[in-house]
Amino acid sequence: MKSINPLLFILVLSALLLQRCGSSSKENSDVIRINDMEIKDNKITSEDGTKGFVGDIESTNLQTAYEGLNFDKAYIVDGDNKKVNSEDVPLNSKFSIVIEGIKNYSVKNGNAFPKLSIMVTGDKGPVVNEENSLASPEGLSFEDASTLRATINVSEPMERGKQYMCAVTILDQNKKDAYIESTWLFTVE
Repeated sequence: MKSINPLLFILVLSALLLQRCGSSSKENSDVIRINDMEIKDNKITSEDGTKGFVGDIESTNLQTAYEGLNFDKAYIVDGDNKKVNSEDVPLNSKFSIVIEGIKNYSVKNGNAFPKLSIMVTGDKGPVVNEENSLASPEGLSFEDASTLRATINVSEPMERGKQYMCAVTILDQNKKDAYIESTWLFTVE
């Protein structure tokens, strides 16, 4: 699994916070450029669009980094497919991290070959570790591979009042270093 460069992560968060603190209206949402990166509206994107970071600081604090693959939207829904707007999840429920509009897969036999992995970790270590929930020797059509959903059951051994980190990683199995990774820190209520 590809990890996020810590220096880039700190730079991204700092720039997002500076932009957020400095802009109180839509007309102040200017573009900030650092090296080959562009920062605007909670997004950091390379000039060529091949890598970036998107943060949902308005509601869930879902953070999504990508390189090689690209996407339109990342968000969280509950078990009833309603958009989640907080960082709290009831015990004995479920949620899904949804990535829509995934693009730039490599093609093999006319199909895409995404790999979707889910890791949920708490203070006692991993509670969910699914390495490849999309394993298919035939791959997926581009239409099926364009929206992927990682569903997590919030149940034992998770405990009320505890925080957990969920990491969902999408890889292109035929393109080295192409990934989308969403992370979300949530509290079980």
